[in-house]
Amino acid sequence: MKEPMTQLPCRVCGGNTFAHHDVLWSDLIAQWGLSRSEAQYINVQQGTCCTACGSNVRSIALADAILRHAHATSTLNEWVEGYAAGACNLLEINEAGSLTSVLEKLPGHRLVRYPEYNMMALPFENGSFDLVIHSDTLEHVPDPFQGLRECRRLLRRGGACIFTVPVVVGRLTRSRKGLPVSVHGSEGCTDSSLMVHTEFGADVWRHVLDSGFDDCRVVPYRYPAGIALVAGVS
Repeated sequence: MKEPMTQLPCRVCGGNTFAHHDVLWSDLIAQWGLSRSEAQYINVQQGTCCTACGSNVRSIALADAILRHAHATSTLNEWVEGYAAGACNLLEINEAGSLTSVLEKLPGHRLVRYPEYNMMALPFENGSFDLVIHSDTLEHVPDPFQGLRECRRLLRRGGACIFTVPVVVGRLTRSRKGLPVSVHGSEGCTDSSLMVHTEFGADVWRHVLDSGFDDCRVVPYRYPAGIALVAGVS
């Protein structure tokens, strides 16, 4: 289904036409205990995509947050071609959706994959990067606080960890410890690396500050569907 022109263009490529398909399935909706409206905006988050570049709302929110942190008014495609972006050392933990093919154009780009690289004990020196990027990965880490602390450790002054997690905005964060196993990905998936340990809610910013970051900025795109977080280091 194709959506009409929107007032919110794609921050990756500048496109303004979007298509949508639902991605949630009934068992996952039941495991999360999602209401009809919550399932609707999470479907938009994951299943509404720019027809020009294929980026979904989650990826576009992440691109928007990167650009805001960089004080850039261009698209992400344009930003990576610039001098300032070229000087940026960026660690990407797991492919950030459609953004990987854009970010990998940066000379200082490094991609690692969790759980091959343990996000709770990353093998890099303190202050190695200007940006750490991850998208819908933290919910799969057994200790998300330690995962964020590791991201904090790797950043230089003025740097930021910019990330997304699925956020249910009308509730607080909860651990799935003791609850039935819930696996993201696709219906029927049994990949243990996609098991959900934490369901994030409106207090997600507290996890950022409690993990040692100096500030936390919430960047909305098509709120409440698209939310990215910028965890800053002064």
